[in-house]
Amino acid sequence: MRVRVLAVVSTCFLASGLPCLAMAQDAGVRSAAVTASPTNTETSPATRQPEPDASPAERNEAPSERTHESPKAPTGVPPTSPQADQASSAPTNSEAPSTTAQRTTEDSASSQTEAPSTALRGTEVSAATDTPESAPQPATSTVVRGTRTARSASEVTLGRDILDAAPRSGAVDLLRAVPGLVASQHSGEGKAHQLFLRGFDALHGQDVELDVAGLPVNEVSHIHALGYADLNFVIPEVVQSIEVTEGSYRASQGDFAVAGTMRLDLGVREQGVHIAGTLGQYRQRRLVATVRPGEDPGTFAAVELGEGKGFGAQRGYGRAALLAQATAKLGDGFIVRALGGSYVTRFDSPGVVREDNLLTGASDFFSASAPRQGGTVSRHQLLLGVELPRAGKGRTKLELFGILSDLRLRNNFTGFRVDPRGDGLEQTNDATVLGARAEHRRNVTAFGRPVTLELGLGARRDGVEQTQRRYRESDGTFFSDEIDARFTQTNVWGWAEGQMALGRWALRVGGRADGLGVEVFDALAFRDPRFYDGQGYSRSAFGVHLGAKAGLEYALSDESDTWRLFASYGDGFRSPQARSLSEGERAPFVSVHGAELGARKDGERWALQLSLFGSQVENDFFFDHTVGTTVYTGETLRTGLTASLQARPVPGLVAALSGTVAHAYVKATDTMLPYFAPFVGRAEVGWERPLEWSWLGGEKTLLSLGTGLTFIGPRPLPFDERSRTVFLTDVDVAVRRGELGLRLEVMNLLDSRWRDGEFVYSSRFDPNAPASLVPARHFTAGSPRTASLTLEVHL
Repeated sequence: MRVRVLAVVSTCFLASGLPCLAMAQDAGVRSAAVTASPTNTETSPATRQPEPDASPAERNEAPSERTHESPKAPTGVPPTSPQADQASSAPTNSEAPSTTAQRTTEDSASSQTEAPSTALRGTEVSAATDTPESAPQPATSTVVRGTRTARSASEVTLGRDILDAAPRSGAVDLLRAVPGLVASQHSGEGKAHQLFLRGFDALHGQDVELDVAGLPVNEVSHIHALGYADLNFVIPEVVQSIEVTEGSYRASQGDFAVAGTMRLDLGVREQGVHIAGTLGQYRQRRLVATVRPGEDPGTFAAVELGEGKGFGAQRGYGRAALLAQATAKLGDGFIVRALGGSYVTRFDSPGVVREDNLLTGASDFFSASAPRQGGTVSRHQLLLGVELPRAGKGRTKLELFGILSDLRLRNNFTGFRVDPRGDGLEQTNDATVLGARAEHRRNVTAFGRPVTLELGLGARRDGVEQTQRRYRESDGTFFSDEIDARFTQTNVWGWAEGQMALGRWALRVGGRADGLGVEVFDALAFRDPRFYDGQGYSRSAFGVHLGAKAGLEYALSDESDTWRLFASYGDGFRSPQARSLSEGERAPFVSVHGAELGARKDGERWALQLSLFGSQVENDFFFDHTVGTTVYTGETLRTGLTASLQARPVPGLVAALSGTVAHAYVKATDTMLPYFAPFVGRAEVGWERPLEWSWLGGEKTLLSLGTGLTFIGPRPLPFDERSRTVFLTDVDVAVRRGELGLRLEVMNLLDSRWRDGEFVYSSRFDPNAPASLVPARHFTAGSPRTASLTLEVHL
């Protein structure tokens, strides 16, 4: 409690003292400009004044990536010691992240050469990257890569080279490269995945904050699950990098950042037109086209069309997605960005298979439990952002965004257990989201020490209409209304964070305040008194959450690739379900208090992270979506250990290895929480090599090989049962020659019969069987071995 109070007080101090520090800093800049050379690089990193963020037009930051023309040099890294770190701009993981064309992240160390303007991180600035070998080359072939400066042991940036190392059939597959994260797809191709991270069963997003280039993904008070986060609208080919912040240790992390935050940056790697057509087993067909008109990777348009029958009954789907982004410099330092997109899908869902039915032969491994399951989803979004001209040592960014989304979902996980007409539920959720945010970053001097300040504020309003009805299994008609409500949920926030360099030490202190207002109209209770619960037809509630953030860092030497030790603390939160609030109630945020001890070593060829984490959640609960029941558990504790390695030992070879061990239990009963993943291991290895086959002519041929290995240990289930172990192997082989490329991908190479999700509860899928409440094992089948062939054309 004392730490949180200290951090909040420090936040107020930082905010109130910013104008004075800024004026003093600007005066120092004007004075220094008279005597100092702008190209002077001899100042000691520990004492020099921090430089403001380079604008997107002045820097190119790029996590290294696998290109299709030539092998890469080892990836460069930014300064990693606390004192050198202060010489670059510090912001990372803001509440309002933009794509790298807009974000102001850290400059590289002096060993990294400044490259021509490209305005987007995550892109290699090399002649071979952007044009075919036979095309005219740019004047420079300098390769510049960078990444954000880490503020905790577990922060990591996954560049496009790692994302390309293993086959990825969709955007959520990209998240599987995140250390310790498990993504389960148990209800068809169009539904949000279930996520597991750091001992949390995050369901469909309630404990993991997701962001795509500044667009929030999590939906508040969703009818199906809190924080519902559907990433299926993202076209994986335009994801340039993923910034991962595990834990809740940064002030910029907002609602649902309980287990961590993932931010996807967008950009297209190659200039020109790229078309890829895929044919695969089970009638899989997919067409992707991307256009990058100029040198800026952040200006692009992409479209995706896909459909398939699926690997079993009721697994068909069809979808279409469009994403487009444009960035431009308007002069005088103004940089504007616009990002828009639309997405629509229809999909079928197989439901679950009872384990005893599989053993008796009543069902096969890929059977569907009930017909009529599936749904439709659409999403439309627009973001407008502007980065203002530099003001001395400060930078300011403003963004506006709007999202329209709707979902209609039908599922039946229990058959006829509750009602002889069927237990099928149809849920609808139509949401309109409007939001704005502002961020200011400034490097100043306080008490003779360089300080990096980050400030942010914003607001978001969600207007939602949602219903839930029961339908008959015989003909799909409705026979009962359960939910019919409209509500608005408004979140207003502000945060501040400051980091001071103290020799080899660095101290970070910050805080965050969120105010939540909710207005609910219960239309069902208004028209049918049987559903009135005494809370009022129309009601409102309000609440405030205050969170403290703090961190301490120590570098073992002054070298940029030295080991750094970290201690971090942070308060996170999860907003409540709006419909559950009563008139005048103080909105009960679910609060998490997390801490981490760890170390990391970042080098050009090797990057290693080790962290020991723990978290306490007050008044925790988990929602069993299979039976639609919320289970309140009280206080829960989670502990664990994560280790990850990114390696680029030789040109053309990249590997990302990670392992996470976690434990989660209810404090009052000392019993384990169900469903979380106690052990997760993941390996991504990619290799590429140019081949000179004289018998094919003059152009070089590029060969790429990649594999992804996944191991998930047995997960605890209700009633002291355990799930089965999962081990999967995915591989791909690609050949590119000039404008043409061919790629073969095989998912689940060993054809494992694996269970994507496993549950224990009572059900009755045979209406003629006697009613029973005896729990039984159920599972959703994972994909069998699936092969696909993609033809690529680069123009």
